[in-house]
Amino acid sequence: MSTPDTDRKTLEDAEQAVERKAAVQRPTRSRRRPMLYAIGTALIVLAGIGIYFGVTNTTRTVSVMATNTDIARGDTITVEDLKPIELAGGQNLDAIKAADAQDLVGTTALVDLPEGTLLTTKNAGEGLEVPSSSSIVGVTVTSAQMPAYPLAAGDKVRIVETPVNQGDPPIDTPKSFDAVVFTTTYNSEAKVWTVDLIVPKTLAPDIAARSATGRVALILDSAGQ
Repeated sequence: MSTPDTDRKTLEDAEQAVERKAAVQRPTRSRRRPMLYAIGTALIVLAGIGIYFGVTNTTRTVSVMATNTDIARGDTITVEDLKPIELAGGQNLDAIKAADAQDLVGTTALVDLPEGTLLTTKNAGEGLEVPSSSSIVGVTVTSAQMPAYPLAAGDKVRIVETPVNQGDPPIDTPKSFDAVVFTTTYNSEAKVWTVDLIVPKTLAPDIAARSATGRVALILDSAGQ
């Protein structure tokens, strides 16, 4: 026959047994996700590769060509006009490499090139092409017969017939011819400019004859691009 004390003792023993079982129960193991581990590892590897190439490109230098002096548009590039410079690698440049410097000698400045300008195929190359329907005529003028603004290859000009020296200005509009500047040369001893002009082949004799008289002037209409 059970007594209250016996029942209490039995209940306490049962509770202690449950507590001991909970204490020795092994913790629940988390489920592993192999795919996440693989993705994480791949990202770490890619980041390492990116850092490696970034450091390599920024520390490597490349030698390219630049101008050693100011070069006017239309001028021929010489050896003395060139100098190599070092640039950090990894830059998106189309500058001509120092190893190809010889290819620049004899080419034409397609735009004005201040000292230190990087040389590319866009600012240095072959001179103007003369169409088969055109001719080149040389016109010699003094500084008073042309603009003070420097003429360069590609400039559009007009050749205007002028009166005799100290003569009266013409009553009618003087004869003029359209032309494009091919090259310009200054004769420091004679203090005159010789401007080679691209003109229509059919008009070349008339322009040459007028140029020989010295009674011509040049008008600059627009600078070449």
